[in-house]
Amino acid sequence: MIDPENMASLTVRLRDNLSFAWNFDPAAGSFADWKKRIREKVRDALGIASPAPASASMISEWTDDGCIGQQLELGFSNGETTAAYLLRPDTAVPTPAVLLLHDHGSFFSIGKEKMIRRPGETSAVLSDVEQWTAKLYGGRHVGNELVRRGYTVLCADALGWGSRQGNGYEAQQALAANLMQFGVSLASVLLVEDLEALRYLKQLPGIDPDRVASLGFSMGGSRSWQVAALSDDVKACVAGGWMGTLSGLMRPGNNQLRGQSAFCMLHPQIAGKLDYPHFAGLAAPKHAFFFSGRQDRHFPEPVATEAFHQIQDIWSAAGAFDRIETRLWPDAHCFPVEQQDYAIDWLDRII
Repeated sequence: MIDPENMASLTVRLRDNLSFAWNFDPAAGSFADWKKRIREKVRDALGIASPAPASASMISEWTDDGCIGQQLELGFSNGETTAAYLLRPDTAVPTPAVLLLHDHGSFFSIGKEKMIRRPGETSAVLSDVEQWTAKLYGGRHVGNELVRRGYTVLCADALGWGSRQGNGYEAQQALAANLMQFGVSLASVLLVEDLEALRYLKQLPGIDPDRVASLGFSMGGSRSWQVAALSDDVKACVAGGWMGTLSGLMRPGNNQLRGQSAFCMLHPQIAGKLDYPHFAGLAAPKHAFFFSGRQDRHFPEPVATEAFHQIQDIWSAAGAFDRIETRLWPDAHCFPVEQQDYAIDWLDRII
């Protein structure tokens, strides 16, 4: 039987009998032993060894409002290239840095432009930028605000967006399926490239390598905590608008049942072995800030709350309860200015 949500009765039984053999269990051993063992398993399963820095060539450069910007072409170990924006304060003092991970939003014409504003964009790009930042970010570019506050930021187009946009919403499943022919998940492509972009950012001259963070919202939030979980290069993580338990998300009406955008966040190689809060828990004992909206239809409040409780338990087991913050804002699925200010203030305190 297949229900109106395209859930087969088999899928329901699988959901209701999840065991997650790789989840953290305090009765089975210490947090440190679990993290070392499971992190290696995840890396092996996803084909992630020790990522080398992405290569980079500069396409153009600009100055604007006390900032120095560069459009880059990043090259990854998988042979792919992408456009990226690097924006830094005009200072000779080493700065902290943030890897910015853009959202999905089913809005593919822009990627990096969702997070960093560059003067001189074409009218078509500028129209899309204004539309999207008004909808999700209160009309503000998070990256430009971070630079104004003293951070260097990097944001690259993920596969399917901006300079790498595909053939629209309905084509996402084809993109994912074509990669699956070779045992590769779309989500793992995004993750490997994010890790390599992070390595590039950390080794840049003028960056304090001990003060590097990841930050993203929605799909960018999931990318942010995944990078923090699998890389020692990240010292702090801000992840908004993407956290829940698998069982909680596999319910009627949820976006995860639709396919399409879900493929960007699904790792079949570890599915059913490690639940989302426990994957994120591999980032402990780093400083981390997870948040969601009480009215977020993608991540209903009870589902996000349960995931946050599990995350708090993991950080507590790591002896780092003072390094984790979770928060439920009253809003829906958005990252408005007041939330951005809170997140950046949080970063200022701990990085």
